[in-house]
Amino acid sequence: IIYSLDGSSLDDRLLIEYTGELTIESAIVADWYESDIAVNSIILPSEYILSSAYPNPFNPTTTLSFALPENQDVILQIYNLQGRVIETLVNSNMEAGYHSVIWNADNHSSGVYFVQMIAGEYVDTQKLMLVK
Repeated sequence: IIYSLDGSSLDDRLLIEYTGELTIESAIVADWYESDIAVNSIILPSEYILSSAYPNPFNPTTTLSFALPENQDVILQIYNLQGRVIETLVNSNMEAGYHSVIWNADNHSSGVYFVQMIAGEYVDTQKLMLVK
């Protein structure tokens, strides 16, 4: 990839042509004088995902990870077996990317709980087991 920092035009010479899926394992960014340039890269997911809680079963904390392909209002709530919300872990607009939240269930009794993520039209629910 060639990029002009000062906005000047670059030649239209094609360096790489590829069709299909491409995974970038690593990247080195340098200027014309081969000096390293510090950059931040953000990898965006292609779909909404609520990953499996880890660990599960757990005592007393578990990590809930999720992916957002675009900025979105997100609600991440914990429900008991009666269907009542016992904790709201996230209720805000979040940036696209990969996120994780730790749920500390120290104040709750052993048993089965559910985590539900709502982000736009995406809804997913998973079972959690707290074992003390």
